[in-house]
Amino acid sequence: MVNLNFIKTVIKDYRVGAITVSSEYVVRKIVQELNPTDKYIVEYGAGDGVLTKEILKFLPADGRLVAFELNKDKQIKDSRLTILSDDVVEASKDLKRLRLPRIDAVVSGIPFTLLSSGSREKIVRHTFESLNEGGIFLVYQYTPMLFPLLKKFFKNIDLSFEPRNFLPYFIMKAKK
Repeated sequence: MVNLNFIKTVIKDYRVGAITVSSEYVVRKIVQELNPTDKYIVEYGAGDGVLTKEILKFLPADGRLVAFELNKDKQIKDSRLTILSDDVVEASKDLKRLRLPRIDAVVSGIPFTLLSSGSREKIVRHTFESLNEGGIFLVYQYTPMLFPLLKKFFKNIDLSFEPRNFLPYFIMKAKK
């Protein structure tokens, strides 16, 4: 039933990044890539909230998570979470406005393949500029298309593959 709801959402809104719910393997792998010291995290494209909930389990009591999601159906109640219904291309220009002491990590499942090359570059550049030194940009996508663009800005990038998802994901961890 959950996957059917996802498909209905995709049909209504082409900007949806996934066609099915992210598997527990993808969610676990992404959260494991976060550093234990990450307290201030931004999520681009929170989707159904399955990853958001796991990040909140990981986050310390004094941490904060700001999630961007255009679909306003989120019902996650946690004082550490702020959900903003902003377009990521525009929002990434000024992440300082989030009033976080720093940004340790940005996690993104937005559909970069549906964006223009200029928009992709803006998001990656602005994310790089906003991250704390040593911060990470975690991107999970159906293709590794974003890898060369990440290399343009980040000094260290790890690429992994998670086949236990429909469709399988490439997970890219770019460190500033």
